[in-house]
Amino acid sequence: MSLDYNLAFKCLDEVEVELINIGEAKCNSLRDETQLSAVIFLLFRATSLFRSMLDLLARGQLDSYDAVRRAYLESWLLAYEFRLDESGPDAAKWHAGIPDSWSPDIKKLERYSKSQGIKAPALGRDYGGLSEVAHPTKAAAENSVVVIIARHAECPAKESLKESRSRFEETDLPELLYRFLWLILDESKGMILIGADDKKLPNALAYARQYAKSLESG
Repeated sequence: MSLDYNLAFKCLDEVEVELINIGEAKCNSLRDETQLSAVIFLLFRATSLFRSMLDLLARGQLDSYDAVRRAYLESWLLAYEFRLDESGPDAAKWHAGIPDSWSPDIKKLERYSKSQGIKAPALGRDYGGLSEVAHPTKAAAENSVVVIIARHAECPAKESLKESRSRFEETDLPELLYRFLWLILDESKGMILIGADDKKLPNALAYARQYAKSLESG
């Protein structure tokens, strides 16, 4: 399922408007410091970073894309964790700015996913792999070298970058968009209620259903 940039931006537009409405109606315009408001704050952070990922990938800035993708994943993971019923005390610490309260508990998320029959992705592996390329490691520097050289000269790196971008557009970002929308739309047992209005999210809901159907058929 290849990425449709226009559809992705439409989904994000819908989600942002609905999050604004939920924040105003249920969280005193995000001033109440509740568990739900923590989730909404983090979803805003995630959708903003998702827009940046789309822009960077479209321009072929793959090293920057990796760095932003890691920041996005961190926000998404924490929003996921704070949606769990048991995470109220952790959300309160996050509101209070307690050190390390922004670091997601990946093992807790994987346990919950398995308890709900969700095929748990390798969240720890994904997070660790992106951490390597988001920090000044040799691997990250090598990525930047390839991006810069390809911009200034005709070389094999150009084809490598095209292949990497195509891979991200066909596998990585479509899945990330699905997971993002799922976290907002799903109201499974053990999660606090967000209560998004499906009627106000036609593109987001259609995309999530189509992607889920592709998983079943695949």
